Amino acid sequence: MIVGQISATLRAARKRPPSTALATGLLLCALAACAYRGDVDKPYTTKATWFSYLNGDDIRAACVEGASLQYRLIYNADYDKQLRSYEVIGDDAGGVMLTARVQGPGGILVNNKIDLRDPLKGFRWLKSQTALDAQALETLNDAMTQSGAFEPAPAGLHLFSKETYWISSLCKDGVFYFNAWLYPSERFEQITFDSILFGHDATEVAVRPPKAIPAGQRFNFDVPRRRQSSDERGSTFDFEVGENGLEGYVAL
Repeated sequence: MIVGQISATLRAARKRPPSTALATGLLLCALAACAYRGDVDKPYTTKATWFSYLNGDDIRAACVEGASLQYRLIYNADYDKQLRSYEVIGDDAGGVMLTARVQGPGGILVNNKIDLRDPLKGFRWLKSQTALDAQALETLNDAMTQSGAFEPAPAGLHLFSKETYWISSLCKDGVFYFNAWLYPSERFEQITFDSILFGHDATEVAVRPPKAIPAGQRFNFDVPRRRQSSDERGSTFDFEVGENGLEGYVAL
């Protein structure tokens, strides 16, 4: 069943009922406006507000005339394998800070062990921060321009959670820009901002390279869950890109 914004739910809902408790929970979350409120570093916030975080709802709402620069670029290299988030935030003094975050399977666990003093530690994002000077920011802006980040988003594009893609939510000069790039595609190959972001990433977690999934894999996941274990399926969902944001969210 489609979940996400209420209007998208009403426009795009499928006629079949939700197949899992997860889908039902996501729908209720959508109708209750589970908006991201700047607390992504708290354990479990990621899943609860992932649609809103990807859609840049908080950046979109704050992006008005005179607003400080704020960028969010997210690298999805199979939702169950690796997520990377890069946030660039300016301040009134002209400074810019880049925050890199990464999560792997089940979070980041040191030596695959849970710290009993802080059991939730492994389920938080691993984070690093780097200050960018004016030249570094200009280089990043040029790369995003060359990559089409400030051009219209590819409306109608579907992003499956097992695929590799980038999503960007950008506030620049009081204007909000949303975009997405799916691998493999010509647009994805034109991306040049990735090497810059990875270069400023001090989390020391290797980047999972892009991988194409077989054409029939999406269909294989769209079968009743009783035929597959949760380990086989993982977290499977599908986003649809609209003109300047995400239109809907399908839990498979």
